[in-house]
Amino acid sequence: MLVNSLETATFRNIESCHIQFSDAVNIFYGKNGSGKTNLLEAIFVLLLARSPRSAADQIMIRDSADFFRVTGDVEIEGMSHQIAVACQKGGRKRITIDKISVRASELFEKCTAVSTAPDDVELLGGPPAKRREFINIYLSQASQRYIADLSDYNKVLAQKNAFLRQENNLGETPYDDLLIKYGSSIIIARKAFLDEIGRNAAEHYNGISGGQKLSTVYKPSVRIDDGAIEDNFAEKLARYKERERAIQTCLVGPHRDEVEFFIRDFPARSHGSQGEIRTAAISLKLAVFDYLKAIRKVTPILLLDEIFAELDAERVGMLVELFGRFGQIFLTTASEIPLALAGDARKFRIENGAVIQE
Repeated sequence: MLVNSLETATFRNIESCHIQFSDAVNIFYGKNGSGKTNLLEAIFVLLLARSPRSAADQIMIRDSADFFRVTGDVEIEGMSHQIAVACQKGGRKRITIDKISVRASELFEKCTAVSTAPDDVELLGGPPAKRREFINIYLSQASQRYIADLSDYNKVLAQKNAFLRQENNLGETPYDDLLIKYGSSIIIARKAFLDEIGRNAAEHYNGISGGQKLSTVYKPSVRIDDGAIEDNFAEKLARYKERERAIQTCLVGPHRDEVEFFIRDFPARSHGSQGEIRTAAISLKLAVFDYLKAIRKVTPILLLDEIFAELDAERVGMLVELFGRFGQIFLTTASEIPLALAGDARKFRIENGAVIQE
């Protein structure tokens, strides 16, 4: 797939623009705070109707404006489609493909994109919610069933938590059977996803770092190693029943899952250097790219925000060598553009939200 063009209106600090892209490498460069990251975010919103940095829709509306809108010509399976995503302040988001309204899940079914940014280091050292959000964004692009199960699970979870907050919550919780059904499916899907990208990420990390080791360990809320996940789910819910009533919150299920990463067999969050953690985060996103390309049979759009920051020259060189095996790439940099990229790439200078093609 390809993003051929992007048009924005009152999206963050970006001035209204209409940009035509290269089908290979596109570079946004300029000073920090100029709007480079916002442009990448606009492309991700165009493709998946959500921010890659988990920003609320209303946050992406420019100050003093009442709405944002991003539109673009996107080539999917050789066919050109006009996609538009708009959000009104205080209102709902509207998504259209060829001027026909669609749900966000339909964009996930048609489009695929991978975004990496400096704050991806939180995947390794931040709170567990960051890692669960990472799984949800990218596994949802690979599986419509996962999207449906996750949506149903979150609805049931909200209903159970509302029940637990009631004063007369001493009876049997009427939502556990559904939590087990949807939650077990989610955990099984996450296990398969993390097993696959864990292997690929280790290979990428080994290549970029010059031989170092990265490993990924999934720690689900419910035991799964004995193949009796639903029974284990039910047993743990029973054990935690009184505790859940006391604190009025569901404590068992995939909303409590954790993932841990190890560099050189040590916990990344406590033993990894800045460069090692940044390399590991990039390796994870490249592994996701490989996974989605294999599952979807299409090359994802790759969005790379300040990918060269905090990496030494050798690691930058290793990364640049990898770019030839990817499809369309959008990247930002506040530093000098690597010579290996400068020649063939289409370059855009960003100044205070204005986009100037060179």
